[in-house]
Amino acid sequence: MSLRTTAENRFDTFKLYTTSYKKIGDHEIEVNVLVPKDIKPGKRPIMIKWHGGGLTAGTAVYPPWFAGYLVPFLHRNNAIAILPNYRLAPEHTGDEILSDVADLGAWLTDSLPAYLASKEPAISPDLSKILVSGESAGGWVALQSVLSLSEGTFKACLLQYPVLNAFPTYPDDIIMGDPIPPKEVLDEFLTGIVPGTIISAARPPLRNAVAPMLRAHGRWGEFFGTGKHLMPDTRIEDAQFWVPTYILHGRDDTNVAVEWSEKFVGRARSLFPETKIELATPPGEHGFDGDLYEEDAGWLADLLKGVEGEWLA
Repeated sequence: MSLRTTAENRFDTFKLYTTSYKKIGDHEIEVNVLVPKDIKPGKRPIMIKWHGGGLTAGTAVYPPWFAGYLVPFLHRNNAIAILPNYRLAPEHTGDEILSDVADLGAWLTDSLPAYLASKEPAISPDLSKILVSGESAGGWVALQSVLSLSEGTFKACLLQYPVLNAFPTYPDDIIMGDPIPPKEVLDEFLTGIVPGTIISAARPPLRNAVAPMLRAHGRWGEFFGTGKHLMPDTRIEDAQFWVPTYILHGRDDTNVAVEWSEKFVGRARSLFPETKIELATPPGEHGFDGDLYEEDAGWLADLLKGVEGEWLA
């Protein structure tokens, strides 16, 4: 069984179960449980993986945004992956997304063991060994999970080019080769929103330009909110604890500049000098690691070895 995959067959070596962890009116917010087909019986560690998309787009089970190296990583650790959706801006505020984070945390303890037993009776989740992860905006959600849930919930955090703040974006910026659509396009999108709409998934490329447009045209804070607690780089200043954190961020990123990860790591290390916080900055654009594997990059093998050491200790 080859664990070197493409986006087309990324999940072929897993069993995929889909349910919901939260209901708002008639709208159910999806959560997916990914179980390696060759998993060994017993109590198994958990990886929560939050998806990216600028907090305005994306969906949990989207193979191009699930890095290739995560496949052998999960298999060799006999780990169960939890892939949740969450509400998206601008229809929803940052505080509403934070409430989804809290409810996913409650679902893990209250419902996951029974749900998994109904699907895979030979295994159970080891809730004492949870790794939280996410790419881009999913990194924002992963960090907010650490900052929102109780100490001891997570053993480690793995981030890919995370969103850490409402970083400046300008109308003439070029992001990953594409210009930001003009203000008129954003205005048309916002006008088309039906009040009360609940949206918790948008399969790319739908809505991919919404977050850059909101920032570039000065509308982000109006919809998402501006409180100190809404961005990890300021909320961490009030944190009472931290977890071992491993970040990879391409130094050629035109979407989320690597400087924000560098500044965040500096701040986190000064606040929590006893906690392991690592940052790898290889060459690469946003999403550069989609088809990357440990045998291709020694720095990646070293980083994941560190994650495993903390997560599974």
